Amino acid sequence: MTAGNPRIIPASALQPGLATIVVVLPDRTIRSRVRMVQARTHGVVDVAFASGDVITLMARAVVGCIDPPSKSRRRAS
Repeated sequence: MTAGNPRIIPASALQPGLATIVVVLPDRTIRSRVRMVQARTHGVVDVAFASGDVITLMARAVVGCIDPPSKSRRRAS
């Protein structure tokens, strides 16, 4: 199983989907899919994850994004 394409994106660009998002916090790390994103006033973004975590990030904060492998790839048999 391949990990997909890792990249760094701003929190303001988050969208619900199949990609795994990685957020490193002082006491733990969240690795989960995004279920809901809501932009709020004063440059913050509320993010709800499939894991049940809900956090508020500055819109300019960056997160790691690991896109799922492309389905167009064929496995060698």
